[in-house]
Amino acid sequence: MASPASHGIVQRVTPSTNLNKDENLKPKDMRTEMKTPQNAGVQNKTKISLIYRGLNARALWQSLVEAQVTKLRNLASIVSARITLERQRQSKPEFRVLAVVEVPGPDFHAEATGYTLRAALLKVVENLRRQMQVRKNQQLARRKAKARLAFFGTSSLSRI
Repeated sequence: MASPASHGIVQRVTPSTNLNKDENLKPKDMRTEMKTPQNAGVQNKTKISLIYRGLNARALWQSLVEAQVTKLRNLASIVSARITLERQRQSKPEFRVLAVVEVPGPDFHAEATGYTLRAALLKVVENLRRQMQVRKNQQLARRKAKARLAFFGTSSLSRI
């Protein structure tokens, strides 16, 4: 019989240890790590770490975050993602989401606030998608320019 880990998300919930006592955070602060399963022989090593501040961990939020990170995988080779879901009771908008996505090369960072957790998460994902698309377009433009130089040679471009 296959292990339960081979059928879904492997997760480990532990109390967050890197929080300062002065941050006015409740004991609900938890850290969840997910490793996405391998799909049909595709190498998939994305590690998603969720950090909850002022919130209780919920399966709905975990699945929402995983679905959004999966959408971003088409734009970049994501090694890991660290997502912080935070509820700030004293400020409006109440929810804040911070994301650090590790990829080969410089990492992507985004932060957003919203009146709902879902709205803040969607803002962060859109910001990350925009950053990834810009980098992908720049890489494509560099490749095209190099190919053009190799095809025409440098001497023919100097006459233009």
